[in-house]
Amino acid sequence: MRIAVVTPHTLLNLGLKHLFQRYFDVTPALYNRAEDFFDDTPEQFDAYLLFADTVLKYSDFFLPRKSRIMLLTAHGDQSSESFAPTLPIDEEKESLLERLERFVEQLGRQAESLPQELSPRETEVLKLVAKGFMNKEIADQLNISINTVLSHRKNLTAKLGIKTVSGLSFYAMMNGYISDIDNK
Repeated sequence: MRIAVVTPHTLLNLGLKHLFQRYFDVTPALYNRAEDFFDDTPEQFDAYLLFADTVLKYSDFFLPRKSRIMLLTAHGDQSSESFAPTLPIDEEKESLLERLERFVEQLGRQAESLPQELSPRETEVLKLVAKGFMNKEIADQLNISINTVLSHRKNLTAKLGIKTVSGLSFYAMMNGYISDIDNK
């Protein structure tokens, strides 16, 4: 499991890293600046621990991934609980560990139900299908044969269990492969 902790608080980041290593045998990647996180292929992570202001600032990336976010809050503020699980940073150690454990278990259940990972070329084909390109146009744009495009689309259908163009478009948008801006 790949986890990113994105906060400007070095001690908080190190404390969370220690908890994940000690209790869950996971070493999260730590980022003190969101800009550094986005420079380092943010899609590679299975989960994100961060403050709500970071989610809001980079909502195009985080909103499609909200089920994989744990918001960090101060002073037991639970106002964001409906968006994503929260992890108050000033509660008892047991409560903190219990919340982390529930989050890790939830991620494990999600990972079991997630489709297989797409190859980089399948991702390119998915993006172009979602943008409304026809097979011939996709082949021309990627410099591959139509048969190769059809093979990639067949693999997408098998991996994602989605057969329609509209379904693939919706999947691509909801999972951050394209944004609403890309379609205009």
